[in-house]
Amino acid sequence: MQYVILGFGINLRPAAYPPDLADRATSIETELGRSVDGALVLAETLASFAGSFERLAAGDARHVLTHWRELAPSSRGVPVEWDTPGGVLSGVSEGIADDGALLVRVGDRVERIISGEVRWM
Repeated sequence: MQYVILGFGINLRPAAYPPDLADRATSIETELGRSVDGALVLAETLASFAGSFERLAAGDARHVLTHWRELAPSSRGVPVEWDTPGGVLSGVSEGIADDGALLVRVGDRVERIISGEVRWM
């Protein structure tokens, strides 16, 4: 049996973001320039997850990864940093591996990040 724990937040409305996020956080309403229905956003998010989960459960990881890569152009060539037991590391994103790991170039090597918090700089 395999498990995954997924955590994320969706900012619907503009807010006073913490100082360490203020320069990069936004909200759906800010980006769209109009109000949104929170219940509809939740329903669409859950429906999207359900569809992706069904494809993964059916063994169709390639479709999910291809779709992710299309929707996440910043998964390549963007400075990132992340926490490790030895401290904070930083590098430049190199994309998403076929197994879902985030690939990050650190000097002359490529790190595989499979869990944790990554901050896009």
